[in-house]
Amino acid sequence: MPLFYSPDLKDISTRINITGSEYHHLKTSLRKHEGDQISITNGNGILAKGRINKILPNHISVQIDTTTSIEKSKPYISIAFSLLKKNNELIVEKCTELGIYEFFPFISERTVKKSISLNQLDRLRKVAISAMKQCDSVYLPEIHNPLQISELLKQIHNNYNMILAWEEEQNTPLHTILKKAKKDICLIVGPEGGFEENEVTLAKEYGSQIVSLGNHILRAETAAITACAQAIFYQLKQNPEYY
Repeated sequence: MPLFYSPDLKDISTRINITGSEYHHLKTSLRKHEGDQISITNGNGILAKGRINKILPNHISVQIDTTTSIEKSKPYISIAFSLLKKNNELIVEKCTELGIYEFFPFISERTVKKSISLNQLDRLRKVAISAMKQCDSVYLPEIHNPLQISELLKQIHNNYNMILAWEEEQNTPLHTILKKAKKDICLIVGPEGGFEENEVTLAKEYGSQIVSLGNHILRAETAAITACAQAIFYQLKQNPEYY
């Protein structure tokens, strides 16, 4: 059953209107008809199943039959990544599929792409919506506005166990730090040229643990996806029901 996104969905909803791009996808791409069954999520843990009641020129009316609330597992795992010249969308797509909670784009000394437009940020959010639906998730990760790395560390250090992946660290695998985490986790990966040493020192001052992702030098986008995959896999080993 195809999954669609509507931020207006609530656990008490009995009817909802599908509009915008989701409306066009339902009507034009999938050619759904009145009476067809669909699933809807609000991206915040609510999953509804219902039937298309009426197809109108600017929206589709859906009768809600059932709603379920699905709790996201703790600890939440988020990713902070340096804006890349390319492949920001790839990071958002694949890490959303893995179940990442939040994205924190940042700018560091070696970041090539020093800014991102509102349209590009909106595009990343659309990629996240598409990936959420593709993997039948009911949680849409928040994508924050980019910050300088110093501001990011200052903003998140009280709420997260920060774990920074650095190619110069050889002795501390990620899983050894994950088992000690007492709070939600934010993984931090650098730009194409890696972190400057002073940035790693600053992260340590804010309480970040420094880890290795393995014996190979990874592309920045590969490092982000690998860190997320390793962290999610570790949680699944501890709790097969981890969501």
